[in-house]
Amino acid sequence: MNRTRAAALFGLVFLAAGLGGRAFGQDVSISPLSFVYPDDAPDQLPSPKHEEKPKFPDDLRKTGYVGYVCQEVFVDSKGKVLSLVVHSTAPTYERRWIQKEGTDAYGGSWAFTPALRAGKPVNSLVHFSFAFNPTSAHVEGPEASVRLLDARTVPDPKWTLKEGEAGDVQKVAWAVVSVDTMGRPVEVKDVPDPFAELLLKNLKDWRFAPARHSGAAVTQDVRIPFIIVPGDTGPGKSAQPPKVVHQDPPEYPRAMRLSGMRGEVLVDFVVDIEGRVIRPFVVRSLNPAFDAPSIDCVRSWVFEPGQANGVPVYTHMQVPIFFALDGRRDGGESSVTEGRGGDQSKLPEELRVDTQPKVRSIVVAVYPYELLRDDIRGSSNVGYVVDVNGLVAATKVMNSSRPEFGFALQAAVERFEYDAALKNGHPNKALMGFEQDFSRYNSILVSDEDDRLLSLERKHPERIARANDLDSPVKALVRRSPVFPKSLTGKIAGGEALVELLVDEHGHARLPRIVSASEPAFGYAAVQAVALWQFSPPVSKGSPVVTRVRIPFNFGKTEPVGARSP
Repeated sequence: MNRTRAAALFGLVFLAAGLGGRAFGQDVSISPLSFVYPDDAPDQLPSPKHEEKPKFPDDLRKTGYVGYVCQEVFVDSKGKVLSLVVHSTAPTYERRWIQKEGTDAYGGSWAFTPALRAGKPVNSLVHFSFAFNPTSAHVEGPEASVRLLDARTVPDPKWTLKEGEAGDVQKVAWAVVSVDTMGRPVEVKDVPDPFAELLLKNLKDWRFAPARHSGAAVTQDVRIPFIIVPGDTGPGKSAQPPKVVHQDPPEYPRAMRLSGMRGEVLVDFVVDIEGRVIRPFVVRSLNPAFDAPSIDCVRSWVFEPGQANGVPVYTHMQVPIFFALDGRRDGGESSVTEGRGGDQSKLPEELRVDTQPKVRSIVVAVYPYELLRDDIRGSSNVGYVVDVNGLVAATKVMNSSRPEFGFALQAAVERFEYDAALKNGHPNKALMGFEQDFSRYNSILVSDEDDRLLSLERKHPERIARANDLDSPVKALVRRSPVFPKSLTGKIAGGEALVELLVDEHGHARLPRIVSASEPAFGYAAVQAVALWQFSPPVSKGSPVVTRVRIPFNFGKTEPVGARSP
């Protein structure tokens, strides 16, 4: 961060918060403060204790194109500004704002009231921007061009900071944006090839006022400069890692005490700037019965945030969680049974091994929704080949009481991971088998929460919130991509699936089901993937609710675009 620029521009934060997005004059729009990471953000934004109203230089009103400045401000729990990162489309915009009669306009000592969570002051990272619009984009009159209200920088995931490189490095790429009559950006044209998809994806957080003709809003194109920044500016590694403040050990699940089985779960999460654990998800698991207890355990931990240059930062972490009952490390049975490839002498030579694959991670098959709802039980057995990398390379349903159970188990097995089998000391392919009993009384497959929501759908569907009932749309915080079905590899280039699910009050994906699929295997692969997603908790009128969302998947082409309500 450029400390000189940061000190000089502190006052702009107060102006942005105080004006709440009003246009100041005819050629400048100032956005209100907003959280940089809005998911699970504090309840209340920081606010300035002072407000400034600078005079705008006359020559800026003559600017014939759109320009802007974006800023990210870190305000600690005492209201002190610890850092400010500034990006602008042209240096003249910054100079015009920070110079006042040849001196720094905002070089004094400024203070905020801090952000609040549950009434307590917390650290926060906030964004605001100010846009320099041409005089044609004036706020009054029947004729006007598109007006920029709030802009964002565009992180490029392929661009990482080099050692010693300043955090405010950037590139500027120009493009034409089509803005509709509601002020929504709907298309990006004339984009440099490397940035086409990147710009369109990031435009969702921009705000515009539509163009006007004869007093009515019209769709119009506007040429916009985009600020491209390194993609590693979000949650990542910190120079000083987080320190543990409170860390309870994992609690062995009561339902597993009779089995006495061990549990090893690798959990991925982010420690935010408040020291809280956010976005936890299971990376690998030896026994899915321990997945939920692992997540619950990690969620309860509290840290002192990691730091970089003395400023708290978001820090990405992975931690293994171990479960053992009275010191026992293995033993017992579960409802899932893994088998070997049978008599080695009957196998092809290329599948005969000295050491069988060792499981690293398995996932729970998703009970087909219609069969679960109607309390239809059954079983399935899937055979599969584990390749030299420990991944499942091919699968086949050996037997299944219902076709749906076979598809469901096949989709789960294709996400398994192993330490590869060995033959003569070298990795080798191996044949394996996996059997699953499907019953709604199997607590691994069907949780108490699943039962509750099944009852809710059946008895009180009106209590499931609709999209327009929510205070804000649900967002996917953790996504897992589907595995292209091995049974279709080499037979079909791609396909589609539409999945519907419930998102519970805590943001967990529940009871996913297939709405449509170009091939059944695509539908089951999509359901298996979305069962591992996590969402921002849905809220209606300030209270947690259950809601229903739909997610489209496009296999072999692009990733799912996100969640939408049916």
